[in-house]
Amino acid sequence: MNIMRAKEIKDDPVMKDVVHNGKYVYIEDVNDETQQALVRYTKSSEGLFEVDVTKLVEE
Repeated sequence: MNIMRAKEIKDDPVMKDVVHNGKYVYIEDVNDETQQALVRYTKSSEGLFEVDVTKLVEE
């Protein structure tokens, strides 16, 4: 995924299906400077973590 699409998904009120390492995630924030997204797994109690936006896949 590219940075612009990650920002669009973050700002969209309708949740999109985004996958990281085979698990669905919710994008909390996107950092332009580092090209990182702050995400959390949708079906887990694990906390927030950062990933490179290129590692995210929209289904």
